[in-house]
Amino acid sequence: MQRPHCGAIHIEDDVLKKIVVLGGAGAMGQIIARDLAEAAEIDSVVIADFNLELAEKLKSELGGVKVSAVFADLTKRDQLVTLLKGASVVINSTPYLFNVDVMEAAAEAGCNYMDLGGLFHVTKKQLELHEKFKQLNLLAVLGMGAAPGMTNVMAAEGAEELDRVDSIDIYVGCVDFVKVDHPLAPPYSLDTILDEYTKQPMVFEEGEYRAKPPMSGEVTIDFPKPVGKAKAILTLHSEVLTLPTSYAKKHIKAVTFRLGLPQEFHEKLKLLVDLGLGSPEPVEVQGAQVVPRKVLAKMIEKFPVPAQTPDDCEVIRVDVKGSAKGVDKLVRLESIIYADKKWKVSCGALDTGVPPSIVAQMMAKGLIEKHGVLAPEECVPRQAFFDELVKRNIVVNKTSANAVC
Repeated sequence: MQRPHCGAIHIEDDVLKKIVVLGGAGAMGQIIARDLAEAAEIDSVVIADFNLELAEKLKSELGGVKVSAVFADLTKRDQLVTLLKGASVVINSTPYLFNVDVMEAAAEAGCNYMDLGGLFHVTKKQLELHEKFKQLNLLAVLGMGAAPGMTNVMAAEGAEELDRVDSIDIYVGCVDFVKVDHPLAPPYSLDTILDEYTKQPMVFEEGEYRAKPPMSGEVTIDFPKPVGKAKAILTLHSEVLTLPTSYAKKHIKAVTFRLGLPQEFHEKLKLLVDLGLGSPEPVEVQGAQVVPRKVLAKMIEKFPVPAQTPDDCEVIRVDVKGSAKGVDKLVRLESIIYADKKWKVSCGALDTGVPPSIVAQMMAKGLIEKHGVLAPEECVPRQAFFDELVKRNIVVNKTSANAVC
């Protein structure tokens, strides 16, 4: 998949390449920090977290003089701006509801920005800051984890081969071989998962955005082994927001995102959501106002997950349909990601944490010349990105065939 890189802005060698990871002690943030700590060309990695104790612990684990740990409170705007001043990039791995506030602070500090996604509606608000970032000669990359992130760049690679893009369909399926005595162990942020299961998923069909019922659109996908056949449902994702705009000139008419979590987990979570325990709205119980989602989270916390070596696998598939030179085509981009043995982290943590580190390094080194607020498909150099993924044992394969009607 050889493709020309984006033009480069040359940065003087003596400019400090400093990257701040907000939420750096969290499940995803720590993977980002680990990858950055191993990057020889990055001078400073700041683990910024509300939980300073965990941040200090991670700093000690990573070692080296270039890693530091600091306290960060996202509600203190002035303190956040001060923290970000002098940084090349801030990677925001905190809950997506903070995205706009952190972006505003980054702009004030003169710092480039990146996050792991905004579940469509927050991403839409973030895009309104495009002209502001462009005028400041800053870049904000929205949604640069696995999905969104890898999925966007994979879609861009597929769309590049086609003169006309009819549809882009994204599927994520996973399997976990570790069996734990736990009623419900979320693979990533419980709030994000509950939002994906309770909020109306958006699709782009017949050239317009449409809302669908939560947990609808179930299909069975035959993923490569070891995932195999898995059920996937429509969920709310920001790829559905940005890809139609990015490929409007290629007359795109449809975009969907479907998620297939391990079946046992899906069935348990669906039951809890059907009972209303995923709701963020307070309900009255014996005269007291309680939030069902917070009650659920608290109950899950009572069952700590046993420390076991991760053994799971995730498949990311992006199908891009359209035509090239008058011939209908299906271009499929697919990646099979396994748990990382070196870091002892799950496949989901690996493919979510590695991509933002890679792109942040590109930004810090001046390898991306665009400014403004952009989706990954608009600015990430595809081949350079895929090459870096390979170094982390993440391989993206591409196949192209005549489409079957």
